[in-house]
Amino acid sequence: MTEMMSGLNRVFEWVMRLSVINILWVLFNIPICYLLLSLLLADDLSVAFTIILTIAVLSPFLFFPATTAMFGVVRKWVMGETDVPLVKSYWGFYKENYVRSLCGGIVFTLLWIIWGFDFYYFSQVNVFISSLFLAAGLFLILFTLSFFSNTVHSELTFVTSIKNSFFLSLVYPITNILMLIGVAVILYISLTMFTFLLPFFTGTLIALISFTGYYQKMNKILANKKVNPEEKQAEL
Repeated sequence: MTEMMSGLNRVFEWVMRLSVINILWVLFNIPICYLLLSLLLADDLSVAFTIILTIAVLSPFLFFPATTAMFGVVRKWVMGETDVPLVKSYWGFYKENYVRSLCGGIVFTLLWIIWGFDFYYFSQVNVFISSLFLAAGLFLILFTLSFFSNTVHSELTFVTSIKNSFFLSLVYPITNILMLIGVAVILYISLTMFTFLLPFFTGTLIALISFTGYYQKMNKILANKKVNPEEKQAEL
C-alpha cells in the first residue's frame, strides 16, 4: 500500500510539473493562441493570409523565447534535477535566452515561410516535388527542435549553435524518426482525441521527447569522440 501511494505521488508530481510549465508556455503565447483560434474560424483566404503573416511576425518575439524557456526546464528534468522551482526557473530561462531565441526565431520563421510558400505552390503543380518538400518539412521540424535543445544545453556562439543544430538533425536517423513519430502521436492525440491536453501537456511532452532524443545523440557523439561531457559541444 505504501509503495502504491508513493508511486501515485510521483505520478501526481509529474502531472503537476508538466502542466505548470505548459500553462506558462501557453500564457506567454496568448496573442498567438488567439490568432490560431481566429485562423480556424477564418472563412476568407485574404483574412487567413493576414493572420498567418501576423503569427509569423510575432513568433520570434513570443513563441521562440517561450519555447526555449520550456526546453530549459525540461533539460533540468532529463538531467535529473526534477525539484527545480518551476515558475522561477521558467522565467529565468526566458530572460537568459531571450536575445538568442529572438535571433533564432527570425532565422527559423523565414525558413518556415519559404518552405510554406514552396510547398503550397508545388503541391498544386507536381506530386513528386511536393513530396520532396514534405520530407524537407520533416527535417525542418527536427532542425527547429534541435535548435531549442541546443540553445539551452550549450554555450556556443549563435552561428555555431545553428550549425550544430543542423548537424544534429542529420545524424542518428533512427533516433530522429522515433522523435518525429513521438511528436506526431502527441499532436494527433491532442488535436483529434483529447483536446484538453493542448493547454496542459502537449507542449511539455513534445519538449520532453525532443530533448531526450537530442541528449541521447549528444551522449553518443561525445562517447564516440571520447570527450568529457563537461566540455559540451566545443569540438562538434
